[in-house]
Amino acid sequence: MPAVAFKSQEYCRAELKDFDFDAHFDVAGATVYFLGANFKTTEKGFITSNSLKPVKSLMDRCVPGSVIIFDDVKVIGPDKEKRTIPGITIVLY
Repeated sequence: MPAVAFKSQEYCRAELKDFDFDAHFDVAGATVYFLGANFKTTEKGFITSNSLKPVKSLMDRCVPGSVIIFDDVKVIGPDKEKRTIPGITIVLY
């Protein structure tokens, strides 16, 4: 993903690929790791909704070569159940 595009994001969302039904899932939280270019060590932040505001200061430091990992992603589905889904790793260029 281009670094400029990532740094301009304000929200994240959970999407179901190849799912036949229009089910909406809200992000309830995640642990977000930042490493690679412009980070001497792995730094960690937390979000508690789909807003990326709690990790914005870390996002602002991202440059091409930075790696961002969304882990322990919690979502709430249409049935109001909270569940953990697989995270995602983003490498910026």
